[in-house]
Amino acid sequence: MKQLFDTFQSHSLEILPNLKERYGLLLRRDLVSIKLLHKDGQLLLEYTVTDQEHYSFDNKVITNSLTLSAELHTLLSTQVSIFENARYVVEELVPTNLAKMAHIFDESAAAAIINYAEHG
Repeated sequence: MKQLFDTFQSHSLEILPNLKERYGLLLRRDLVSIKLLHKDGQLLLEYTVTDQEHYSFDNKVITNSLTLSAELHTLLSTQVSIFENARYVVEELVPTNLAKMAHIFDESAAAAIINYAEHG
């Protein structure tokens, strides 16, 4: 993340390009957008996928809360900037936590990530 933007009070940040850089082909191919949001005192991950089920040009927007565990609740907070939270999600968050929080990984990649973490 570029430090230049830290002075703005943003409540939404697009992180798909950064996640693509880190995870590449492990991500779902139908992803259009992944945004980190500060909304109503919560930290949310909103991802948009193409609606292939209905052969539609419309996209499906899915929003998941990121406050799942006490450990993550202390690391991800609306008290810090969206940029700090995004940096943590992109650079430091363990892939298994991300795979359990949101369906942004290809199905077989998500299963492999979770299986690897559980069975070493």
